Amino acid sequence: MDSYSVKRFGQVVLMRLSSYIIRRLLLIIPVIIGVTLIVFMLTRIAGDPAAAYINEKMSESQIEQVREKYHLNEPIWDQYLYWFQGILQGDWGWSKTDSKPVLDAIAYHFPATFELALVAMVLSVFIGIWLGTKSAIRKDKLFDHGTRVVSLFGVSIPVFLLGLLLLDLFYFQLHLFPIHGRISESYVVAGTVPNGPTGFYLIDSLVAGDFRMFLDVVWHLILPAITLSLASIAVILRIQRNSMLEVLGLDYVKTARAKGLDERTVINVHVRKNALIPTTTVIGLTFGALLGGAVLTESVFAWPGLGRWSVSSIGRMDTASILGFCMLVALVYVLVNLIVDIVYAYLDPRVRLG
Repeated sequence: MDSYSVKRFGQVVLMRLSSYIIRRLLLIIPVIIGVTLIVFMLTRIAGDPAAAYINEKMSESQIEQVREKYHLNEPIWDQYLYWFQGILQGDWGWSKTDSKPVLDAIAYHFPATFELALVAMVLSVFIGIWLGTKSAIRKDKLFDHGTRVVSLFGVSIPVFLLGLLLLDLFYFQLHLFPIHGRISESYVVAGTVPNGPTGFYLIDSLVAGDFRMFLDVVWHLILPAITLSLASIAVILRIQRNSMLEVLGLDYVKTARAKGLDERTVINVHVRKNALIPTTTVIGLTFGALLGGAVLTESVFAWPGLGRWSVSSIGRMDTASILGFCMLVALVYVLVNLIVDIVYAYLDPRVRLG
């Protein structure tokens, strides 16, 4: 194949991949609209949305002014259209829980949740894929039986119960890990909490050159991250193991072995990439689930993230904050799934032709 043909082939692949990405982006629109409709209607059924803006000192005329300002005295479909228009314009309402705009509240709490979910995701992917791969290679041996027990335990135990058990063992009994927060109280009292541009304590502490603070942040992350990641590890482990076993039984793998290739080359070159195709899809869904699971994890460990904030918002019937949280989770879900679709297309080029 000459250089022109190679260049032309690359252009065709790029065009098809671009078309594939555009189709996936267009599919995001009805998903977001559907999620906002469902959540909006549920919050209206649950109670009076004006409660987030009203206090006991307000007069009837002031309450009526609030209803007019936020169009709460209009038909529910008009309320939705006004609210959705505000979402598009960057006005997500007022957070009664934090006494600030919802977007500002999200920006304040998001780094803590994202940092926790990202660490949990890294643990889930590396441990889950490694255990799933080793389990498939050692099928029906002691290691395989052990990983299946771990997987069953991971998908069975509730997140909040696992968190409480870890706290009881490692804080109350062994005194090895802290009980709450992202960083030790001594840093908070001294006013030396990481205040970098990202909001992620792991990154900001390193940027500040304070390795001791970085280790303290890691120390606070360990128990919440393990609690949040165990169920995801179990799911990824099972999918990777089953996918590996399926690929190991295919003819081209048998042919590679018949040619005399060593087992490590067969696994790393011919098996693992194809086995990762279904696992990749699960990983994308898992990351979205981690944001949802963070609600319970953050409540157990008093983690100052979006999950704990959303629980407080529900208790206060703060509908604007609840809607903002659900909107953010929906956006993360669809964006992560878009990334997964792109990775899927890379792993399996046949997808781009569909």
